[in-house]
Amino acid sequence: MTRIRTRAALLGALFPAFLLGACVNNPFGSGFAATDGRVTAISGNQQNPSDGPINRFAQFDDVPIPVDAEMDLGQTLILGSAEGWIGRLSLDTGHGMTDMYAFYEQEMPRFGWEQVTTVRARISTMTYQRGPRIATITLQPTLTKGTLVDFTVAPAQTRSGMANPPPRS
Repeated sequence: MTRIRTRAALLGALFPAFLLGACVNNPFGSGFAATDGRVTAISGNQQNPSDGPINRFAQFDDVPIPVDAEMDLGQTLILGSAEGWIGRLSLDTGHGMTDMYAFYEQEMPRFGWEQVTTVRARISTMTYQRGPRIATITLQPTLTKGTLVDFTVAPAQTRSGMANPPPRS
């Protein structure tokens, strides 16, 4: 019984601190935030000051990465590099679903991706094509008002059903 009380007291003490931290930490307040409050992108050729000397997203210079995104290494599997990579890039962002949907809708064309289709729902899916590759972006809300982003990139299929190989880099 004392273990339960101890855990309850600990949770009671930590929960207000967590809420206060969520209010103070503005995901749009970094050096890359747009003046109108929208989520902005970093890419491989930009340096996020909080990353230190090496940008952890350096190999993904052909897709927009939201500021303050954290890569989920347990869910990420990448093959290849530069503009020829394929696989799954899993991100955890502190930005809400509405902001992330608008972010990708705006930023993907800026990176040369053409919209194929979208489904906007509790779990949203956006599909884009750029050359011989298809990108599917799945957006799912988290319990902390952030968004999980699964970015899956694969070769597009030709009419014969065979996949186009990614370009060599």
